[in-house]
Amino acid sequence: MTRRVVFLDIDGVLAPIRRWDRYGDLEPACIEVLNEIVAGARADVVVSSTWRHGKTVAELQVMLEAEGFTGRVVDKTPTAPGARRREEIAAWLAEHAVGGYVIIDDHSDMGELRAELVLTHPGRGLQPADASRAIEILMRPSCW
Repeated sequence: MTRRVVFLDIDGVLAPIRRWDRYGDLEPACIEVLNEIVAGARADVVVSSTWRHGKTVAELQVMLEAEGFTGRVVDKTPTAPGARRREEIAAWLAEHAVGGYVIIDDHSDMGELRAELVLTHPGRGLQPADASRAIEILMRPSCW
């Protein structure tokens, strides 16, 4: 079975940024949308957010589960000094065979990976309307 992965940012995706001086509250409604995406496409999560720093994959899983996440965190993207997020995602993809992937992020700077991006509004995070687009991207026939 081919694996599908969601590259997940957290701030501005699962944790809407409503005040610039205060980050960090995970929004249950956003997590519900993520649950719909991973269930609908039978996808696993790879954390690409800065939240991955200093946390193990297991700790990220527990943190998200505590807020209602029902899927699996299988990995996190590598950290390279000075690398952009898209470069870290590309490095992860170069090491792992996937049948499809989607990037869910509130930053559009994804270069050649842009076609796989579901861009969220940082103040609102992941919305129900984003689910169908993310699933559609994940289920596309792969061309690599």
